Amino acid sequence: MRFIISILCSVIIITIAFLFSKPLPDTGLNESFLPKANYVRYISVGHEVTASGLFWIRGLIDLGGSYLSGEEYAYLGHVGELSTQLDSLFYTPYYFVGGVTPISSKDTSDFSVMRRAHRVFPEDWRLALYFAIRLANGPFKNNAEAAEVMRPYSTSSDTSMPEYIRTIYRTFEIGAMQTEIAVKTIIEDCVKPEYKGFKKSFYGKAIRVLGYNPLESRPEIEEIKKTIDGVIEMKMHPQYAYERLLRLKKETEEVEVSKE
Repeated sequence: MRFIISILCSVIIITIAFLFSKPLPDTGLNESFLPKANYVRYISVGHEVTASGLFWIRGLIDLGGSYLSGEEYAYLGHVGELSTQLDSLFYTPYYFVGGVTPISSKDTSDFSVMRRAHRVFPEDWRLALYFAIRLANGPFKNNAEAAEVMRPYSTSSDTSMPEYIRTIYRTFEIGAMQTEIAVKTIIEDCVKPEYKGFKKSFYGKAIRVLGYNPLESRPEIEEIKKTIDGVIEMKMHPQYAYERLLRLKKETEEVEVSKE
């Protein structure tokens, strides 16, 4: 009976805190409307798991409201951080934060959440992939760390994992390399038996490394594909292919113009 009463008191206290909390700010990334995890642990009287769920529900309600209003909701990472600090085994916030956060978002509040996800659920390749993609496409373009996150899954025994996930760490490794080294690595991978069947993947890697957009329609891109085909089919010497690909590299000035 005392246990039930203590839970009810905790829920009532947290609910009152919600009712009297400050409204969400209209702009910026000020997460001051969220209490600190240490304070919540104190007032929840040992019921951190319950508090974690309540705060996460509040975050989902606000996220849903942002979809209806058309306004950007910039606080999901902060809510996820608080919820998983209170209950690190709470899986749903990790999945939502990883899946909903735009991959190019400048706000990196989701990084600490996904690092915790990777630490708590090291066997979950989906959470790791969310984090790796964010690292590679976020404001820091951290392909090296993304490769470190995904490399252990290359030898995973998880039969539900697609084969391309096992080798995706190579994509991140190549993204962290200088152009010359990246091109050499791609050519070396083209002739490895374990990467047989990933021709389209090699196309995309080489096209991006040389400064082009895979969705563009340009004669240089067709030349890149023909070169990759020549190496895979052993009709072109790797050294000749290497030199040919480097000659197809987009000029620096053109790359800068396309970014603008």
